[in-house]
Amino acid sequence: MSAARALKRLASDWPKDPIRPHLQFGELLEYIAESTPGDKISARTIGAVKALEGNELMKKYSIPPNMRAPASFPQHYDRLILSHKNALLGKKRSFLQVLFGIYK
Repeated sequence: MSAARALKRLASDWPKDPIRPHLQFGELLEYIAESTPGDKISARTIGAVKALEGNELMKKYSIPPNMRAPASFPQHYDRLILSHKNALLGKKRSFLQVLFGIYK
């Protein structure tokens, strides 16, 4: 299989980002596959995209608990994840909830 074809297959399998529909990583990969000559796309490039797709770096370099919950604001990343999930569902916080820092 040629490198360009492998990159196009990875691009088509890449999940869509519902938060930013105008900015898709899969489209970037497809553009690179179409605009770059096949011999210029290396096996390392394909391997790097596969590593991103399989979360291999996240598995290799896990985040320590003290970094996930910093002492100055331990709920920060939990609230960030909650806000992201709510944004995916289309839920918004009211002005008063934002003003007083209320998360649901």
